[in-house]
Amino acid sequence: MTEAEARPFSMLSPRKTLLFTALYLVQGLPFGFFLFTYPLILRAQGLSLTKITFLSVVNLPWLVKFLWAPLVDRYFWPRLGRRTSWILPMQLGLAASLALTGLFAMDLGINGLILCLLVVNFFAATQDIAVDGLAVDQLTPAERGHGNAIQSASYKIGMLGGGFGLTFVLQRFGPQACFYAMAACVVAVMPVLFLVRGDRTAAGEAEPPMTWRIVFSAFSEFVRRPGFVWLLVFLLVVKAGDAVANPLYRLCLRDSGFSLSEINWVMNLLGIAATLCGSLFTGFLMARFGRLRCTVIALSGQLLAYLGWVYLSSGMPAMEAVAVVAVVEHATSGMITVVVFTLMMDAVAAGAAAAQYTLLMSLHLGVQFLKLGYAVTEGAQLFSAGAREGAGAFFYIKV
Repeated sequence: MTEAEARPFSMLSPRKTLLFTALYLVQGLPFGFFLFTYPLILRAQGLSLTKITFLSVVNLPWLVKFLWAPLVDRYFWPRLGRRTSWILPMQLGLAASLALTGLFAMDLGINGLILCLLVVNFFAATQDIAVDGLAVDQLTPAERGHGNAIQSASYKIGMLGGGFGLTFVLQRFGPQACFYAMAACVVAVMPVLFLVRGDRTAAGEAEPPMTWRIVFSAFSEFVRRPGFVWLLVFLLVVKAGDAVANPLYRLCLRDSGFSLSEINWVMNLLGIAATLCGSLFTGFLMARFGRLRCTVIALSGQLLAYLGWVYLSSGMPAMEAVAVVAVVEHATSGMITVVVFTLMMDAVAAGAAAAQYTLLMSLHLGVQFLKLGYAVTEGAQLFSAGAREGAGAFFYIKV
């Protein structure tokens, strides 16, 4: 794209800000709980790192959601709206599955837990397809920088609630209350769907639904565009290190003697707050420097954070040093997330927004989950020899 195309910027209206803040916030809540808090609970209960790694299979719907994403583009109820037709029932299903998981959580074995969490993630992933499609439909090119900053920041706030806030609910009321609280939050944001504009059409005026031929034709045109290969490589590698850093380093700190409370405050509260600030700042940074220069700034900061982790791996780090490096890494991670989401929105075709955007997102997330599984599996074999060896394995795999 030209520099003129790369630098448009416009603030979101209050309506769009509230709409996308609420929708993405509620998506981050269960993700933060399952990614950050729940593995530590299982670890405290005596589960091995290998078994905890095996539980990552529950994220499978997020990796393969592109398989049914074209259905979200093709089928809808015109009177309710193209995207709302999917968002509303998926929210109801997500709330119900969270509540039922909480109800039976204490009686479930490992297989039952995996099945329940697969159902939860199916509803969450399908809702994400529709919400992303809604964002692509409703955000103009000039609004995408600020819109993705709001999207990323809201998602991180939700993760903060799931990773930090629900820790206090857990300590006082137990795991069941955490699931009930997440279900209640999902129900509470449903009224914001009344803020959607331009999604609903009369039955006789509905556009012809997307056909599979049109969708795959759009994919074919998509991959032939100049620069597509470079965009794909960028999406595959830019966040691979972060997929290892956050979850595995928490386990490393836990096995090194840091308390759950210390990990919670530094890696959850402080880290996600830094990510939030980085995400919000990037929306304004794009207005001044454009997408390309903003990307270079974010990647440079990420490199500094990686070097910091390598330095800390040489010994048992002080919590203050961990906090400094965590802030830098989380802030630059938030910046890169906004850049990635904006570039993906720029790349997709309007007619197949949900399908194309979801395909790019699945590829982007897939590498992160695969690398996380490999890292934890390899690290589990070394953690038994001591925390330092486990930390060394983490830094080797991450870099």
